[in-house]
Amino acid sequence: AGSVPFLTDEGWLLFYHGVINTCNGFRYSMGAAILDKDNPEKVLYRTRPYLLAPAATYELQGDVPNVVFPCAALQDGERVAVYYGAADTVVGMAFGYIKEIVEFTKNNSIL
Repeated sequence: AGSVPFLTDEGWLLFYHGVINTCNGFRYSMGAAILDKDNPEKVLYRTRPYLLAPAATYELQGDVPNVVFPCAALQDGERVAVYYGAADTVVGMAFGYIKEIVEFTKNNSIL
């Protein structure tokens, strides 16, 4: 699950969440992927490291602790605002520069 993708020069950029099982329970974090412009079923790049992981108190404590999951991504010129759920209790917002996120995704891809 994640945000609706939006078109960049490199392809469709989307934000998604993934989960890992740790000794302290599950941890949900946010990654990014770039899909082919003409064939969005084809994933070109996907981040190995997460872009956002639970760190703030409101992400670590709540109904479901250790959770961040993207819900929406709104393009604002060269920036993107990502709205995300935190600990299944509150909504957060994170900003980033699209160009930097695309470069990070390409340079840190597991594909």
